[in-house]
Amino acid sequence: MAHEQIHGDIVRAGTPGVSLQVILGFLAIGLPEALLGASWPAMGAGVHAPLVAVVGIAAVLAAGSAAAAITAEPVARRFGSGRTVDMGVALTVLALLGFSFAPHYWVLLIFALPYGIGSGMLVVALNAYVAVRSANARITWLHATTAFSALVGHTVLGWIIADGADWRWAYRTIGLVQLALAVVLAAGTRRWRDHLTAAQMAQLGETPYAQGDWRHDMRRPHVVRTLMAMPAAVAVIVLMFATTSVEQTTMLWASSYMVHAGGMSIHTAGVYANLFFVGLVAGSVVAGVVALKVRDVWMVVGGIAVLLGAVVLMVVPMAGLWRALTAPVLLGVGCAPIAPAVVHATPRLFGAARTPAMIGMQTAAVSLATLVSPVLFAGVERVSGSMHALPWYLLGFTVIALAAYARVARVARLHARGE
Repeated sequence: MAHEQIHGDIVRAGTPGVSLQVILGFLAIGLPEALLGASWPAMGAGVHAPLVAVVGIAAVLAAGSAAAAITAEPVARRFGSGRTVDMGVALTVLALLGFSFAPHYWVLLIFALPYGIGSGMLVVALNAYVAVRSANARITWLHATTAFSALVGHTVLGWIIADGADWRWAYRTIGLVQLALAVVLAAGTRRWRDHLTAAQMAQLGETPYAQGDWRHDMRRPHVVRTLMAMPAAVAVIVLMFATTSVEQTTMLWASSYMVHAGGMSIHTAGVYANLFFVGLVAGSVVAGVVALKVRDVWMVVGGIAVLLGAVVLMVVPMAGLWRALTAPVLLGVGCAPIAPAVVHATPRLFGAARTPAMIGMQTAAVSLATLVSPVLFAGVERVSGSMHALPWYLLGFTVIALAAYARVARVARLHARGE
C-alpha cells in the first residue's frame, strides 16, 4: 500500500467527460443500496408477507451480487468496463421498476436477482477501473458519492411513504431517477478505454507488457485458489467481510436497537438511525482530504479506531440523547475510509492484471457479509433476549477487522521494502 499518486487519473486515462461518468456510476451504486430495510415494513404489508420474509429477498440480492462479483471480471474483459457498467445500471433499473409493480412476494424474489446482479457488476467494474487510475483521495470521494446517493435514496423513500403514498411509488420514483442516470451513463461510457499507459503501469510497479491492457493480461485465468494463495489475499477478504458486517448490521438493526434498547419511538429512531448515512458521507469527504497526505494503511487503522470508539460509546451509560446522536455518526465515519483504501491498495498489493478478479472476490465477500451478518445478529438477539447485544456483536467484527488489518499491514511493509 505504498503512497503512489497516479497523476494521470481518470480523465487522462480515458477521454474528456469520463470523470463525470464515473461519478454518475458511483451515484448509481448507492441510490438503490439502502431501500430494502427502510421500505420493508410497508412493502411486506403490501404483499402480505411476514416481517422475517425480508431475509428471503436479502438472500437473493446477496447471491446475485456475489455471483456477479465473481464473474464480472471476464464480462468486463469481453465487453469493456464501460459497457459492463451500462449493463449493471440497466439491471438495477429493471429491478427497481419491477419491485414497484410486484403484486406478490414471489415476484419480489424474481426481481431481486437482477437487483443483486446489477449491483455486483457495477461495484466490480467501477472499482477495478478507478483502482489502477486514481489516488486514494479521489477513490474515497467517489465512495462518498455512493454514500450520499444511498442517503438520498433512503431519505426520499422515507418522505414518500411518510407522505402517505404507496411504497410502490417510492420505488417507481427512484427507479426513474436510476433510469435517467443509465441514459446519461450510456452516452459516455462507450468512450471509456481500459488501456493503461506505460507511465501508469510504472506507477504501479509493473512492466507495461501487452501494451498495458488488463483485458489482454487477464486472458491468463486467475482461479480463486491462485488468488487466495497470494500474501494478504485472505486477510483483505476477511477485512472487507468484517467491516461490511459492521456497516450492514448497523444499517438494518440501528433503528430497532434505539427502540428496544434506547426507549425511543419508532419515528424518532428512524430519524436518528439515518445519522449513520450522514456519518458515512461526512466521513468519506473528510477521509478524502486526509488521504491526500496519509497512506492507505493509516486510513484503514484510523477507520477501525473510530469504530472501536463508537462501540465503546454505545455501551457506556450516558444521560440524554448524546449517545443516540453520536454513535451512529461515528459508526458511519469509521466505515467510510476502509473500503476505498482497500480498493486503492489492491493493484499495489496484487498487481494491475489481477485487480479486477481481486476486487470481484472482495465484492463477493461484501455480498456474503451483507446477507449473513445482519441475519446472524437476529439469532444472537434471540438467544440473548435483548437488543443490548448489538454493541458487543459490532465489537466482535471490529476486532476481527483489526486482526486482518495487522496481516495486511505486514505484507504492505514487505512490499514497501521490496521483499
